Amino acid sequence: MIPMMIEAHLKEHHRGYELHTHPFAMSAQDLAATEHVSGHRVAKAVVVRLDGKYAIAVVSAAEKVRLGVLEEATGAAAELVPEHELAEHFRPCDPGAEPPLGLFGAPIFVDATLAHAPRLLMPAGTYMDSVLLDTAEWMRCEQVQPVANLGAPVH
Repeated sequence: MIPMMIEAHLKEHHRGYELHTHPFAMSAQDLAATEHVSGHRVAKAVVVRLDGKYAIAVVSAAEKVRLGVLEEATGAAAELVPEHELAEHFRPCDPGAEPPLGLFGAPIFVDATLAHAPRLLMPAGTYMDSVLLDTAEWMRCEQVQPVANLGAPVH
């Protein structure tokens, strides 16, 4: 069941979103397979630290975050945050199922290519819930900043 704080945030800030309940999907690639969509339509939220502060980098399920590109775009030192650290800051989300939403107080950056998709599917706080959002509305409501070449294909 989607956490109440996430559902409340969606109701307050987004129109036309769709909540999906599906079989257990721990990764963005699993979510794409479970929902029968291309991994290029699934937003993978990767929590990073920029100069010691949390931020969220969003790439497609088929990509990894290029930390060097994020450093160039922000002027801050970037590092991945281990999943075991996420539980405290992103409560009540399942670790790795954090949606890229502003309610967590972390700036959000998205790969510029993904920013052009009409709609994006993303985790909604649990391994069994996701949300389909209009990309332009998501970027506007959540103050998402596009970054060219943020994602790199996973080999």
